Amino acid sequence: MNARKMTPWSVALVLALLCGTACAEVPSVEWRDLSDRDLSPQGKAALAIEPERWRHAESTHFVYHYGDAKQADTVWAHSEVYYGWIKEIFGVPEDAWTKKAHLFVFDREEDWKAFKQRVGEGEFAEAFTTGWELFIYRNPFWLAPQKTLAHELTHVIAFRFLEGPLPLFLNEGFAEFMGYRAIVPKGGGSEYDLRVVQLVDPDRWVPLEELASTKTYPGDRIEDFYRESELFARFLILQNPPADRFYKLLRAVSGGTAFDRALEEVYGVTPEELEPRFRTFATGQKTPPKS
Repeated sequence: MNARKMTPWSVALVLALLCGTACAEVPSVEWRDLSDRDLSPQGKAALAIEPERWRHAESTHFVYHYGDAKQADTVWAHSEVYYGWIKEIFGVPEDAWTKKAHLFVFDREEDWKAFKQRVGEGEFAEAFTTGWELFIYRNPFWLAPQKTLAHELTHVIAFRFLEGPLPLFLNEGFAEFMGYRAIVPKGGGSEYDLRVVQLVDPDRWVPLEELASTKTYPGDRIEDFYRESELFARFLILQNPPADRFYKLLRAVSGGTAFDRALEEVYGVTPEELEPRFRTFATGQKTPPKS
């Protein structure tokens, strides 16, 4: 039996999973005692839904708002773990941002629907973010909360370290990458040997330039978009070390630098030069030579 080296990511996740709901206790804090009560209009609208039910808690980087402690414990147990993963990937030694992210955990479907209607969110959304806030419906029969939670929290945590919005494919690709990291034990226990990620069908390949220019979710090819975007983030982070170069890329594009220019500045290649290697990685097939 070959022994695997446990990385800090793996150790932290295993500990969180071993604890699960048995170890997680969400310590309630009175609203007036929270260190950060700064909410967006959406956050205020959330607390206006059945206001007497809301309870509050706080950790180093997050403020939690919830109605049922049992439905909030997964969020409580994993949020700081996922924060640590992203901070490590980014290579950020110190976090100078003092504001805390606010996480709203809905546990009743009727409240979630009423809230979405009030703020104009899509009918089928089970989670969405607004900068430093996450709103999520914690279905009591949620079978795979870690992947969904890690994906959505990545949007909030990345926002903390960036200067502005990201291109859609980088934003969703990195969130999907972190979502898969959250189910590492199911893939063999190593984030470098994950068996749950599917490759892209070569016949459904989207050129990198086209992927990078996607502005809205392609409804007819949404699964392909998420899959290829995740594989691109995975490719840059794992196949082009050090991983903090990926953070430099995100910072550049969030600051207004065009993707192709940022890629060349950080990785030393143009999208056209990088595409053959990425295509081989993402499809498992070598790019056919140009005629």
